[in-house]
Amino acid sequence: MNNEKIIIHGGFFSEADTTDKIKKAKQNALGDIVQKSYQFLKHHSAMDTVVYAVELLEDCDLFNAGTGSQIQRDGIIRMSASLMDGVSLKFSGVINIEGVKNPIRVAERLQAADDLVLAGEGAIQFARSNGFEFFNPETEHRRKEYETKSSADGLGTVGCVALDLAGRIAVATSTGGKGFEMPGRVSDYRVPA
Repeated sequence: MNNEKIIIHGGFFSEADTTDKIKKAKQNALGDIVQKSYQFLKHHSAMDTVVYAVELLEDCDLFNAGTGSQIQRDGIIRMSASLMDGVSLKFSGVINIEGVKNPIRVAERLQAADDLVLAGEGAIQFARSNGFEFFNPETEHRRKEYETKSSADGLGTVGCVALDLAGRIAVATSTGGKGFEMPGRVSDYRVPA
């Protein structure tokens, strides 16, 4: 009996252009990513798997993380990602990082650092000093949204939870924000009305 488990999510489907065609494309992408991630989990730890799965989500421009992230009010894309290891109980993350392809990989690298959470310029400097080259995650679609100032209404965080055969659990998330937010905003949250 296989005991490994995996859950992924691609954010809330309430972005400005959620036609049935786009919803279907997102569902198909999620299906493909969860299958690849589950196969990966069979031979890797939960920690490696959640990073792998979130990286695949960040690489897909259908989701609001990594490539395809929302543009903030000042025209800049700032992303955040976090990682929790259920074995070591270490949490690491980057907040408002710019110009990287996969923020989750920077958060992963921070697991071995003394300072586990970095923001803004400090996160960018850490990424560059650890070999993460500049990458522009902006897509044509996001630029058009920004130019018409039609921000998405809803959350766009992606994530993964994995439980491996050894019973280890890990969690990873990544977000490109909500779109047209104030620079400096920290991740997705809602205050009840």
